[in-house]
Amino acid sequence: MAKEKGSKQAPRYLQVCNELLDMIRTGDVPVGDMLPTELELCERFEISRHTAREALRRVEDMGLVERKRGSGTRVTAREAPVVYNQYVANLDELMQYGQATRLALCSSARDPVPGHLASALACKPGDPMLHLVGLRSFRDHDSAPPICVTEIWIPRATPSQAKALLDLDQSERALYRILDFSRLSRVRQTLSADNLNARDAQLLAADPDSAALVINRRYHDLADQLILMAISTHPKERFRYSTELTAHGKPA
Repeated sequence: MAKEKGSKQAPRYLQVCNELLDMIRTGDVPVGDMLPTELELCERFEISRHTAREALRRVEDMGLVERKRGSGTRVTAREAPVVYNQYVANLDELMQYGQATRLALCSSARDPVPGHLASALACKPGDPMLHLVGLRSFRDHDSAPPICVTEIWIPRATPSQAKALLDLDQSERALYRILDFSRLSRVRQTLSADNLNARDAQLLAADPDSAALVINRRYHDLADQLILMAISTHPKERFRYSTELTAHGKPA
């Protein structure tokens, strides 16, 4: 079997997935025609069968193809619905999320910490803390509505960092300097269901009280200190979170 080629930009299966998406969007493989089989992809891209299967699965999850055992993968649409499909198994894949989307900050202030967040932020309810609110959107779909509202709480910041974060002209650059993935030890995330409140519904141009997926992520540095906590609220029809579980020691 040929050795798979590595990439510093994206895992190999995502590279192959993007190649397949380009084939569909450009019409190289029209709607109704078949995509290459797993074996054909293995030969064409010098990848393993597992990598080919994962690339095809992700194209399927985007709603562009239909896969049937023994019949192959048929293209059913050229453009996917505007839904962000997120697959996160490690920090590298979480970084891909930041590269595929952009965060535009709407506000930045030093606000009192709500009581229900105090324990997670290791502070007392009402303690003042840097608090940013922004909208995350697709990089390649300017006309699409935002994916989510993200609230960011930063428990520790130097005076110079705080000054930059409180200035909306500098806050986005300052935020990305603080959230340096090369200095992270772990990210703990919790998923929950909720309804959109009035503020988030207005920012997202969505219906108030409609269903939403909430992802709470806590980023820890190499000393295991909490760098920041980000709470992202997604309207149910704009975001899909996927993971894959396998038996211990067995390939997916």
